[in-house]
Amino acid sequence: MSAIDVYLEAMRRGLHLEPREGGMLAIMPPDRCPPEFVAVLRQHKRELLDLLEAKANHLPADCAPWLHIARQVTEGEFDGADRSTVESISIGIRSVPHPLCRRALEYLQNHGTA
Repeated sequence: MSAIDVYLEAMRRGLHLEPREGGMLAIMPPDRCPPEFVAVLRQHKRELLDLLEAKANHLPADCAPWLHIARQVTEGEFDGADRSTVESISIGIRSVPHPLCRRALEYLQNHGTA
């Protein structure tokens, strides 16, 4: 199940998902969300937060995974990656008009891997 599938299922259930400070995901109304679906939301939380951020910034849904990758870049998770991987990441995030992607490109350039 993809983050988009989970998001659509939440809407079908009459739930509203909203990002909160500290990387939290709010579910409203919480009493309408059964425990088994809470587990699904937890499993996809990071991707859902990226999807909601993309949506809030009027980006297409297919940009959401690039926000996740850009976040990984800025946290150093791709330090030491081979040149081909770095170039592929650079090509992908270069096309997303979001400040996080710009910071990730700068990070790659400043760390001598792009």
